[in-house]
Amino acid sequence: MRNRKIFVITLAVSMVLLGAIQPQHNIQTLPKNTAPFINANPYVAAGFDSENITIDLISPANNTEISGLSNITLNITSSAGPLNVTLYTDGEEYPDYNNTPITTGEQNFTIDTTNLSEGNVNFTFLFINQDLVTPEKESFPLVFSVNNHGPPMIEILAPDENSTFTGFDSITVNITADYESVFLNVSVDGELVPSYSAASVPVTGGNYSVMINGSEFENGIHQIDLLVYTEEGLTDSTSIQLEFLDHVRFAISGLAMFDTVSGNQEISVKVFTPYDNVTFSAYVEGELAPDVENITLPKGRSSFTLNTTPYPEGEANFTFKAYDLYGHKWASRMTLVIDNFGLPEVSFKSPTTDIVVGMARFTITIESGWETVNVTVYVDDEPVEGLINRTVPTGEYTFHIDTNSYSKWEHDVKIVVTTPEGETTEITEIFGFASLRTEEIVSAIGLLGIAILIPLYRKKKGQPLRPVLVVDLIFFAVILGLFVSLGINTIPILVWHFNLSSIWAVGSVLVFTNWVIPLVTGTTKSE
Repeated sequence: MRNRKIFVITLAVSMVLLGAIQPQHNIQTLPKNTAPFINANPYVAAGFDSENITIDLISPANNTEISGLSNITLNITSSAGPLNVTLYTDGEEYPDYNNTPITTGEQNFTIDTTNLSEGNVNFTFLFINQDLVTPEKESFPLVFSVNNHGPPMIEILAPDENSTFTGFDSITVNITADYESVFLNVSVDGELVPSYSAASVPVTGGNYSVMINGSEFENGIHQIDLLVYTEEGLTDSTSIQLEFLDHVRFAISGLAMFDTVSGNQEISVKVFTPYDNVTFSAYVEGELAPDVENITLPKGRSSFTLNTTPYPEGEANFTFKAYDLYGHKWASRMTLVIDNFGLPEVSFKSPTTDIVVGMARFTITIESGWETVNVTVYVDDEPVEGLINRTVPTGEYTFHIDTNSYSKWEHDVKIVVTTPEGETTEITEIFGFASLRTEEIVSAIGLLGIAILIPLYRKKKGQPLRPVLVVDLIFFAVILGLFVSLGINTIPILVWHFNLSSIWAVGSVLVFTNWVIPLVTGTTKSE
């Protein structure tokens, strides 16, 4: 029994000694009213679940809308005693609840939402007990839609719909919103006005002037769209149609770029102005036209006359300028073609026949306001050598074409006349080119020689020539009468018909006649 007591006492002392010599942990019970250090990193504020801490949402319901000073009421149960709470909004510590001591039970947390972003905001409550050596944590996430601002409103006060908007003027609007400022976009016909692209404008509850330079746009009806929006993206818009009319605008009518003008050219113009008339001037190649210098044109349609004859022919830059009584001006430029001489006229004077022969002579008549023109002659669209781009005086011009250089056939003779300013006129006629060919001359001489040799040969045989000569004379008379009846009565026409076919036809008949006549007349003597 005594040994057992000694063993128990020895064991107890050993346990006390072992406990005394072990290293002590740093974690100990915190002094009263001392809060433990809590890591405020928002990434560790969520995801905690303690069995000893229970949180229930009483009001408002999760995922509902809050605004202004809002109370979030929670029912807090903690078997670990009083708690500290830290609130995070979108991951940022909310300054009014930063490790703040609270009691259990129903608690109201008052939030000033005016300092928060509009729209959905994440609210995360992190609860930590105060007294335990090992803190217990409970996180409670919520989502509320913060809506402190309603949509803005914009209203056009002036001018009226479809009224005239002149020059640099304003559109008066009334903008209301519960922000100090909003953003404003202004567009004209769908194009943003640079000075009003997301422009921050104050909300004063009074009138605001939107300035637009109407001179930057063409005259006529334009649609102006005005859009206001807040930081949270709430918008309102309105629009108006206005007729833009600058102090001076005009349009040249009846003439387009590169149109032709000549002489005392009448030019129509339509003037747009809020005043009764404008002062108008015209410039040609930068030179003030003396007959259109500071003339007065009424509002609306009118015309003026510009003398183009003092200016060079061809393209010229015309500048028209208009001014009003207050110094506003408008200019329009266009390129027009001055053509006071017009197109040249050309006609054939000679030859008067359709058939030409040899070195044929042609005379043409050229009518133009120019003193000289350039002439090119073509035969069958091929330029004639020596008659290419020749400078000749206007009036009558004579040239020659060697018909021997071309076939005996119909050919197109074309005359192209070009003025110094490049305007051209052409004329084409068809002529028959007649000429004597070597083969035709040889054939005619050969057949005629045979026709002569036949009676001469028979004369040597003692036959008389008289019958043959009489018949030949009759034959040539018939041929001549036939040619005259067919209209072959000039040398060119005769040469035109003097071809191998006619030569062989007439020549063969003549040879045959000279050979057969002695046989027919019975003047042949037997040897």
